[in-house]
Amino acid sequence: MRHSQCHRTLNALLGGTLLLVLGACGTAPKTPWGLPGDQHKITVQQTQENLSLALAPNMEGLTPAQMRKLQGYAAAYLDHGYGPLAISAPQGANTSMVAGRAIGQTQKILFEAGIDWAVIAKGHYQANGSSGSPLLLSFTRYEAKARGCDGRWRNLVTHPGNNESDNFGCALATNTAAMIANPYDLVRPRATEPASTARRQTVMDKYIAGEATGGKRTADEKGTVSSAVN
Repeated sequence: MRHSQCHRTLNALLGGTLLLVLGACGTAPKTPWGLPGDQHKITVQQTQENLSLALAPNMEGLTPAQMRKLQGYAAAYLDHGYGPLAISAPQGANTSMVAGRAIGQTQKILFEAGIDWAVIAKGHYQANGSSGSPLLLSFTRYEAKARGCDGRWRNLVTHPGNNESDNFGCALATNTAAMIANPYDLVRPRATEPASTARRQTVMDKYIAGEATGGKRTADEKGTVSSAVN
């Protein structure tokens, strides 16, 4: 092959390779959503938090262990419970009599934990003569979760489209949802409370008078490294 032919062949090959490279660069990955948080919205789900206290016909009432469990359940209601706290006793079972005594103990423990009598709702469920029917408690709570985060990741090695994974942004959304103290605020935001202006006015009055605006420190609050470390 002559030199000119080799030169033209080489140029054609290089030109074809360049077109392939430019074509690959031209097909940039397209994100099907705008930001990581757009794909995995934080949603609020209503769930029930239940407690079952086992009963037996020969019991005098709740056991000490059940009382401690009930105290923890009351604390959970005060922390994230909404609506009534329902207590359901078995009816038509061999534990119906002990359930009556257990309800009285339960109400007393809940009230002493700080739960208002008005939110405690009593009821019955049909046990149909079964033995060992428990005392049931239930209340509503709200949970914040990231939508579409199922924990499964597809193989990123065989990913010809070079797009983001379906779980891209899940860590951010899941951690954000976990930090929400009261998920119900996302359903119905609480009203803003009026600001406390007493201290602000005190500082402004001192500022206008040319006085120091900081609070006075006592002798116990003062200290140096030399006096603290011997």
